[in-house]
Amino acid sequence: MTQTFQYRLKGTSSSVFVGKHASEWVSNGGQLFKRYAPLTANSDPRRIDLKASVLDPFENYQIRTYQQHSLLDVYLLADFSSSFRFIGKRSKPQILEELFLSIAYSALAVGDYFAFIGLGKKFDPHYFLPPNRHSGRIEFFHKKLQKTPENSSIDSLLEIAPFLSKRRSLIFLLSDFHLDLTALPKLFHSLKQHDVVPLILWDEKEYQTLPTWGFVSFQDMETQAIRTLFMRPTLRAKIEETYQQRKQALRNNLRALGCEPLFLTSAPFTQQLNDYFEQRRA
Repeated sequence: MTQTFQYRLKGTSSSVFVGKHASEWVSNGGQLFKRYAPLTANSDPRRIDLKASVLDPFENYQIRTYQQHSLLDVYLLADFSSSFRFIGKRSKPQILEELFLSIAYSALAVGDYFAFIGLGKKFDPHYFLPPNRHSGRIEFFHKKLQKTPENSSIDSLLEIAPFLSKRRSLIFLLSDFHLDLTALPKLFHSLKQHDVVPLILWDEKEYQTLPTWGFVSFQDMETQAIRTLFMRPTLRAKIEETYQQRKQALRNNLRALGCEPLFLTSAPFTQQLNDYFEQRRA
């Protein structure tokens, strides 16, 4: 059974359609007080505030308006580059399939729309699922993810702006982020109006389970080049330290772009995502 989690948008939704998320729109049916407005601007006498009306210097009847709750478009953008096909302790493509369903059904559970875009060297419409709320369509598309094309990069992130919602959306960006950090500002430019959650997926076998002594062969997933090294304690420690430095550099660069990354571990993903949004709300 697919597990779901609770998420929330950082800021307010710009959608005019009623849903579960705080909105920039005002209505008579909300619960959070927004502001006072003249009765002539919103003719609902049930909302008249007598005290505010008496204090109004222009002697207008004042009514209470409330913040509307609106629906949201939730996107999953997924890395289709060759490095993301790494199979270590777990298969990264299999984790993508699990997260696809988890995010999709979390969105459907609260009435939001779910969408998916696969990121390769070029935009591939075959791996684009527009925002929708049809579980059958989502399940059908999920089967496509069992066989995804190999790509050398996620440069198509630069091309997807026309396929994203015009209103502020919640975007999960799933990748191993094995790319040049100086390219991040350019890649994230088209996402700046949205709330982006970078999901960074590394595997322990990439750097934590190396032997202390012996020959080890490393294969570059992008170029397929193989390099053999003689592993020893100092080299192993240097590799682990390099990953930690990379982790901190990613965190710093993504925070500078207004995004707080989540480094996924082997723990249940839904619990990690619940904790992430709880911490962000605090």
